[in-house]
Amino acid sequence: MCELVFELEESFGIEIPDGPAADIVTVGDLYAFVLLATASRTRNPEACLSARVFHSLRRHLLLHSHDLPSPTARRISPSTPLLEALPRAKRREAWARMADDLLIRLPPLCRPRYVTFVGFAVSLAASITFFLMLGSSTFSTLVSVGCFVVTAAIIFFATRPLATLPDATFDTLRGLTEQVLARNVTKLADRHNAFSHRDVWTILTLILMDQLGVDRNKITPDAHLIRDLGYE
Repeated sequence: MCELVFELEESFGIEIPDGPAADIVTVGDLYAFVLLATASRTRNPEACLSARVFHSLRRHLLLHSHDLPSPTARRISPSTPLLEALPRAKRREAWARMADDLLIRLPPLCRPRYVTFVGFAVSLAASITFFLMLGSSTFSTLVSVGCFVVTAAIIFFATRPLATLPDATFDTLRGLTEQVLARNVTKLADRHNAFSHRDVWTILTLILMDQLGVDRNKITPDAHLIRDLGYE
């Protein structure tokens, strides 16, 4: 429960003592606990913070719509793919500008899969080469492992400019809205004077998906954290 509890505490700005944590068995139990723990900070609970975050992101994209084809700018909606909403050229710069302008933390962009594969292959090849050159020994094994780590680190930093793709969890504007909400909930609740039960459920769902690696459809109020969602 440690990693899940830590993520919940960080995201919602709450504390989950060991006693109450032991009584949380289902997703519904967890949801009820978070609602109670955040009740004193709830502002205008009828207002949907998710909707306000979406409109903030949409306004930012429209403000910079000169970078977009005209039809794309007009039809920006929750289902709009981010690859259409953000220009391919200078996408990393546009991503950083959006974070700075809106004062939010955005999820990191990803490298294309082929870059990750090539980086792994090059690191492995370098490691094997050192191992064969030095011969089979404990020393050569340690050097080979160190070579793999160093090469992988160099490739990781060298290919950072190639990280221009959204992850599958935020490849649409709706997905980005959810990720932004989960990463900035306390700040955004203060800024927009809004935080509803629906927002809590959205953030809780994203945390469970990330921490337990389960499909969104499996996360229901009656789902057992251990038996149904595989929590260990």
